Amino acid sequence: MHKRLRIAIVGYGTGGQATAILLSRDGHDVEVFEQAATLGPVGAGFLLQPVGQMVLWELGLLDAVLQYGAPVSRLYGETAAGRPVMDMRYTELDRRLFGLGVQRGALFSLLDAAWTEHRTLHCGVRVTHVDHEAGAVVDQHGRRYEGFDLVVVADGAASSLRAQVAPARLDRPYPWGAQWCLAVISQ
Repeated sequence: MHKRLRIAIVGYGTGGQATAILLSRDGHDVEVFEQAATLGPVGAGFLLQPVGQMVLWELGLLDAVLQYGAPVSRLYGETAAGRPVMDMRYTELDRRLFGLGVQRGALFSLLDAAWTEHRTLHCGVRVTHVDHEAGAVVDQHGRRYEGFDLVVVADGAASSLRAQVAPARLDRPYPWGAQWCLAVISQ
């Protein structure tokens, strides 16, 4: 038996939702802080990569999500001048792999409905500061929420908190709208 932790998650997008479900199912007390006053998806859709599909399988939601998605076998992109900048065929990695084009609303609703255990959700609360040493978060009004064993920052590609918890990082936006980040977490 493991120790039951009290965990704060900042952000209730796809990553925050999946993290809340997994940690709650593992028996932890989870509190999510979402800046939006009303819950709902942000954005139209996205391409769910195989690793994301594996997480949904672990959650028991992959079959349901597949009903709302369209398989994508190849990604190809080129510059305005016609020079290829990306040509990825999933089957070259493994014949069973594919991307899945998914509407955000469908995935959001499935994940939201799946989080039923140990659920505490604070809507309209924008976390502006993370005090990881004290296990606390502070909102836009200066209110401090304390007593967390772990704080997970999942506030999206435009995160304002990432630099507070992982100062050694490299954020690189791509011109076609994607974002990736490498972070070094020191103990």
